[in-house]
This record gives sequence, C-alpha cells and structure tokens, in this order.
Amino acid sequence: MSMVMHLAEAKPGQLTTSYKHYYIERPCRILVVGQHLKTKTKYQCLLRHISIGGAMVDFNAHILLPAHFFLQIDGFQEEIGCSQVHRHHSELGVRFNMQLAPEFLSRLIRMNFTSGLI
Repeated sequence: MSMVMHLAEAKPGQLTTSYKHYYIERPCRILVVGQHLKTKTKYQCLLRHISIGGAMVDFNAHILLPAHFFLQIDGFQEEIGCSQVHRHHSELGVRFNMQLAPEFLSRLIRMNFTSGLI
C-alpha cells in the first residue's frame, strides 16, 4: 500500500498539509448515495490506514465509484463524507470532506488495539 491518500494539488498560494497516519485493518463499507439522499448501494472494503484528513482502503478494482460517497467503519455509527483522490488497482485513497475529530480517531485506534487487529 502506498502512502498516497488525501493528497491533492495545493491551489496557488496554499501549502500542502499532511497528517499523521495510523495503520489499521478494519472492515468498512462504502455507501453510495442515490436520489433524495437515500443509500443506493453498500460495498464492503477494508480500511488500511487513516489520518484525520483521509484514508486508504482496499476495494474491488472493477467497481466504479462516484467522486463522492460515504465511508462507514465497523463498530461506528458515523457515516464519513469522502472524496476519491487516488485509485490504483485495489488501492483507493480518499480525502474526508471534513477532518475527523481527534476523539473519533483515538476511539478507532483504541478499539483496533484492544481487538488485537494490529
């Protein structure tokens, strides 16, 4: 897995920002939204690493996705708005539409540690 995730070209005059990444293997789902904001399709995937700004997931390379969708991590109710920024074979890099709260990321890391998945 490369570290290409949620990195986008900075606009002129802006600095690029990088965040601390955490390696996590946790099942998750990609939720594609249909008309009237109803969930149209759910796809299973595997979260590989995450930061407050984005994530890298393993996802079926043959399934087409829209540019924007939601990510739901097993064990959490939150549906995280995402934009696709990188895709190479089964590697899918996403940038979160809003930065994750540090508390959410801490809970995810603790949950992953206590479940013995790291």
